[in-house]
Amino acid sequence: MIRKQDLNKNWSNLSTILLDSLPRNMQEDEKEWAVYHWNLVVGKEIANVSTVEKITQGTLHVHVQGAEWLPAIKSLKNKIIQELNSKAGKHLIEKIKLKT
Repeated sequence: MIRKQDLNKNWSNLSTILLDSLPRNMQEDEKEWAVYHWNLVVGKEIANVSTVEKITQGTLHVHVQGAEWLPAIKSLKNKIIQELNSKAGKHLIEKIKLKT
C-alpha cells in the first residue's frame, strides 16, 4: 500500500521547476532577473526612483535617486529580501546595499 506521505516526497515546488526549465544562460543572468523582480516587489513608486546595479555574493546593489527614499526602502529591506527569495525559489539574496 502506498502512503500519501510517500507520494509527496519527490515533488518540487513550481518555481524550482520553472527555473530549472530555463536555458542555462538565462539562469546565470541574475541581474536581469533581479531587475524584473525588484520592480514587481517594490512597486511602481519605488521602482521609478531606484535601479538594480548588480548582485554579488548574495548582496543586491541598488542605486536610489535621492537620500529621502533611503529610510522608506531601508524599512522594507527584510520584506523585499523575503519576497525576492520566495520568487527565486532559493536563498539568492542575503542583504541589500543601497546607495545614492
